[in-house]
Amino acid sequence: MDVEAALCEILEGIAPTGTATDEDLSIPIRVNRTGGPTRSFEDQAVVEVTAWRETRADSVTLNRRIVAALNDQRAIFTSVGFIDKITNFVSPVPMPDLNPDVRKVISSWTVVSRLQELP
Repeated sequence: MDVEAALCEILEGIAPTGTATDEDLSIPIRVNRTGGPTRSFEDQAVVEVTAWRETRADSVTLNRRIVAALNDQRAIFTSVGFIDKITNFVSPVPMPDLNPDVRKVISSWTVVSRLQELP
């Protein structure tokens, strides 16, 4: 299952969401898989979610909405597949950008999903 696409689907109702890594502020929520183990029956992806707005205050506000949508979610159906659970792996951290007027808030999440249907 493409966990990036699944999280984008979950977060799309908050703000435009994507996997872009450039400075295009028209995509304020960035979702990127950064690691995590895969076993024969489940994927335990570690996914970085970035709230990227023009000011630090706006980034923090957007991040609060992201946390509310993802924190400790269980049994989520998406068009991409079934997610067993989402848990916070690294708490949100404000990060400076090369552009001093832009601030990002980055958090990491463990997303556990099934690779195959269990009998």
